[in-house]
Amino acid sequence: MEVSSGTGGERRYRSCVLDRHSPAALSRLGLAVLLSLAFLPGCGQSPVAPGSAAPMLTGYVYEVMLPGAGEPPIADVVITVTEEDGETSSTRTDGAGFYSVRAATGPVVVTAAKDGYKTRQSRFDVTDSTVLNFSLRPTD
Repeated sequence: MEVSSGTGGERRYRSCVLDRHSPAALSRLGLAVLLSLAFLPGCGQSPVAPGSAAPMLTGYVYEVMLPGAGEPPIADVVITVTEEDGETSSTRTDGAGFYSVRAATGPVVVTAAKDGYKTRQSRFDVTDSTVLNFSLRPTD
């Protein structure tokens, strides 16, 4: 591959087509791949296990099924995750009623609360990323 600089500082790349059956071409290609991998960001660092990031809890909050209205999403619902050690993290639902929050593995209590609606809770053990939807009922 050849690299040339353009007039505006941009770089242009030109690829050379190699005879893939030639031993010399294969060794050049292997060396090019090896060199390009060596200069990738993060190379030479210990790999991070895919499961090492805290799981995500995601879902939607909507109003209970109403005749003729369906299940409309509810915006600005406060979602609070309380972990076993008492640590909490919170987020709010967006305009579509969607939320996303990280949680440690283990027992948690997830609460969905908004003025004008009955608060709901869910208790479960987090083992992996989980989708948890809530339906809230308006207060009388």
